[in-house]
Amino acid sequence: MSIFRLTAPVKLSKDFKALCAHQCIVALANGMFGLFLPIFLLKEFGGSVYWVIIFYTLGHLVYGLLVPFGAMLMQRAGLKKLMIIARCFNILFYVCLYFLHGNPILFAVLANFNLIMFRLLYWVPYHVDLAKFTSGKYRGRQMAYLAALGYLIGIGSPLLAGFLLTQSSFGALFVIAIVILIASLFPLTKLSKSHVKFEFSYFQSFRELFKKANKRLRATYIADGAQGLVGVVIWPIFIYQILQGQYLAVGAVTALIVIGTIVCQLLVGSYTDKFSKRKLMHVGSVIYAFGWIAKTFVVTAFQIFAIGTFHSLGYIVLRTPFDAFSYEQFTDRGTYLDEYTVLREMSVNFGRVIMGFSLIVLIYLVGIKVAFPLAAMASLLINVF
Repeated sequence: MSIFRLTAPVKLSKDFKALCAHQCIVALANGMFGLFLPIFLLKEFGGSVYWVIIFYTLGHLVYGLLVPFGAMLMQRAGLKKLMIIARCFNILFYVCLYFLHGNPILFAVLANFNLIMFRLLYWVPYHVDLAKFTSGKYRGRQMAYLAALGYLIGIGSPLLAGFLLTQSSFGALFVIAIVILIASLFPLTKLSKSHVKFEFSYFQSFRELFKKANKRLRATYIADGAQGLVGVVIWPIFIYQILQGQYLAVGAVTALIVIGTIVCQLLVGSYTDKFSKRKLMHVGSVIYAFGWIAKTFVVTAFQIFAIGTFHSLGYIVLRTPFDAFSYEQFTDRGTYLDEYTVLREMSVNFGRVIMGFSLIVLIYLVGIKVAFPLAAMASLLINVF
């Protein structure tokens, strides 16, 4: 693939390629719903931003509390099997959303249950596998490849979703997403089998999380989770409101932003392996925080594109070294790789919960734009890592 000639070649393991293939297929579904799912929920919940935030926040709260239980299953079932089962729950999540209009309360509860089960069985094994399948020397470039592939595959997804929504309904998108996610199961079957013993008990996980020695890890990932919730929930709704419900315009602008980020992703991945990851993170967090502030002043489609692309650049400069550095830190823990991955997941989701409950109050008092300076402050806190 010629786009990867922007960076020096690096050997990729068989398992890493299988994981990349899986993520690329999933990227098709995520590209369609990453932006439009909050919009769908907004419409189904009668235009209430508060209920959308509550839906996401409660899901993250329950998942954050149950993460250690999911990790305890890794020794018995194995990472590969858990990830396959998890995707099945992910498929059921979209099935529930398909029927949401018929009984919003029942199917919202069922959808959140399946989403929690997916997260519980998928994300810790995924991060543990990814840390094992990447090489410390080339981890920055490997992480960049994975992210850039996802962007590349997902370029047309928002545009396709926007077109389908103008011609049909969300039901058609759900059916397509279900088919795509079923196809994504095949690469997972190619992963090597591995079992990991989770050493912490349930309550020990919380004691470890709140130890003084882990305060940097805790603060960093709480901040990361907090700003992430704004990007996943508030920004898509904000775009939708500015573009006055024009699905095709929303999809087209999003696709243009994605195109502008791919080359940057690969270049930053190369620099991540050559320069200090901490310094790149500091630069990226400042750009990223400034991008959040700039989003407060967006009023036109062109501004969405221009500021969205700039913000994506900041995200890449921050995220690529941040993820590579995170996996290096966790692999340095040796046999405690999975334990510290659990602490990371707990922190990220508690950060999302804190931001979610804060937004419910502050949006009522100030308005939806208050989310962006809050996300900017959280982005700067990532520097404590």
